[in-house]
Amino acid sequence: MGEMLVVHHKDNMPLIIIRPTMITSTYKDPFPGWIEGLRTIDSHIGSYGQGKVSCFTGHPHTILDTIPVDMVINCVITAIVTHSNQASKNFIYHVSSSSRNPMRIMHVLDLSYRYFTKTPFMNKRGKPVIISKGVLLRSMDAFNKYITIRYVLPLKVLNLGNKLFCMFFQDLYDNSHQKIRIVKLMAKLYKPYVFFEAVFDDTNTEKLRMETKVDSNMEVGVLDFDPTSIDWTEYMMNVHIPGLVKYAMK
Repeated sequence: MGEMLVVHHKDNMPLIIIRPTMITSTYKDPFPGWIEGLRTIDSHIGSYGQGKVSCFTGHPHTILDTIPVDMVINCVITAIVTHSNQASKNFIYHVSSSSRNPMRIMHVLDLSYRYFTKTPFMNKRGKPVIISKGVLLRSMDAFNKYITIRYVLPLKVLNLGNKLFCMFFQDLYDNSHQKIRIVKLMAKLYKPYVFFEAVFDDTNTEKLRMETKVDSNMEVGVLDFDPTSIDWTEYMMNVHIPGLVKYAMK
């Protein structure tokens, strides 16, 4: 609706709309792995590495359309330079990876497990957090059943014991209750993403990339925003997750 409003009122003003998908840490610039805070899928990855989350929702083959933040910025700069002296006919650009270099949920879970098994997160006491293989639940119904059996029912037993022993287990109960609340909230928040079955058409963005190869004003390779250049295993294991630990999970 915001885009429609801008298009309607722009008059003769040049307009370019950039639509990035889930933005992740830098691929290269200004240096690999930088990120400010936990975003989108990173909340799950971070919570998993800290031992707070052991289950995930989503179909194994669902594509998580992610794109490094520096590629988004490179696309913005390229679009500005390319259309600085001309009106753009194709002025909407999807900066995404799902169409040309998709990464699926199962791949993310596997890489997260491999990373935190090899390089465990250290808790506040300086002890390594030992994680288990994450459980992937393919529907919200399966998620609710899993949470009920694995956590809610034992919590009710704990609550009963807490009352019998004069609130002796109150801290443990409050902590467990808070964890369940967070897991449910995250599942609800990410439901539109982890069960999303479409891909984003980046035809216009690909045309923009092609234009940079023939434009004498652009240095080819400097402003890279080609998703096919990303090796997801290399990126997740050696760039993105280490960046999360260093900059967002302090």
